This record gives sequence, structure tokens and C-alpha cells, in this order.
Amino acid sequence: MRFAGTEFLSDPFQKIGMSDCPFFMSAPNLIILGPQGSGKTTQAELLAKTFGFALLGAGDALREIAQEDTELGRKVRQTINVEGRLVEPELISTVIKEKIAAVPKDQGLILDGYPRSLAQYELFRKFWPETGRGDDQVVFIELSDQEAVKRLTKRGRPDDMPAAIRTRLQSFYSETMPMVSAMEADGKVFHIDGAQPIDEVRRQIVATLHFN
Repeated sequence: MRFAGTEFLSDPFQKIGMSDCPFFMSAPNLIILGPQGSGKTTQAELLAKTFGFALLGAGDALREIAQEDTELGRKVRQTINVEGRLVEPELISTVIKEKIAAVPKDQGLILDGYPRSLAQYELFRKFWPETGRGDDQVVFIELSDQEAVKRLTKRGRPDDMPAAIRTRLQSFYSETMPMVSAMEADGKVFHIDGAQPIDEVRRQIVATLHFN
């Protein structure tokens, strides 16, 4: 289904339910990707608030699990807080799978920050059918390096110097783009121009996504 001609909310932050939104025939499952500065988290939050979707961020999920007195929580806490290591793909995938299981199947779902590597995506593809949810779709918000540097340096953070930003961008390309290529081979990826104003990016996401 294509959403050309859809009448959008005058207030992009107004929340509507799935029953009020006839172009969502089933609860959508979205993965939002993009380089630093592309506004992917902003778009994820905006879509979740507008349509009442559950928003699952990888970082938030890890922090929440780490506070739990469970075997999984203790393992995450040991990895992050004690050993100071990055969470391995198997562990983060287990955390995300557990969080997804808590989301009602009739509620839309947005994943922000997961998967972010080919190894994570391979694990995601294996466990996703077990969730009992429908097909997933991927939104990739494109942004040039020049625009990313321009946006991020305006934040005024100590680590947002142009050289440091370009290093992070190169890490993103080397780690994440092979995964995006695999997703494209699976026919799941929709590309959106992230250089546009925030609300226009949102409108284009809603206007171009297909929900099966």
C-alpha cells in the first residue's frame, strides 16, 4: 500500500490510534537507520508519539535490563559496568528479543539503534519469526557527511569536533553499511532524504512506507 495523497495531521505531535489510521492494515514493524546527524532518533520518537507505536532503543533497553536482578540483567551489567566492553551481538539480540516480546502484537513497533551490524542483523533474522509479528520494514535516512558535520558541530559538545565526527561516520559506514546492503537484498529498505526539515522527513516516511 502506498500513502500518496494521505491527509496528514495538522499537528505532527498529535497522537492517533491504529483504529483511527486506516492506511495501517496491520501493526507495522519499523527499523530506522541513518548516520550520525540524520535525525533518525528524532523521527523514531515523532512517529511513535504520532501513531502510538512502541519505541525500542537499543541503548535504553540495555540500561533497563542492566538494572534488573535477573541472569540476563547481571550479564549485561557485568559486560558494560564492570568489564567496560561493548555488548556482543548475541547478548544485545537476546535483550532486544526479550523487549519485543513485551510489546503487544497489535501495537506498532519501532527499533532505533538495532540492528546496527551485519552480525546483529543475522541474529535478528533468525529470531524475528519467533516474535509472531508481521514483516519488518527499514527506513534509511540519508545525509551527506558535509551536512552531518554541519549539524553536529552546532550542538557544541566537546566530542563534536569535525575530525571526531568524520571518524564516527567512517565507523558507521564500515560497520552498518554492509548490513544495509543485506537488508536491501532482502527488499526491505526505503531511502529518505534527511537533509529536509524534520516534519518533511516525517511526511515522506509515512508517505512511502508499505505495510503488508
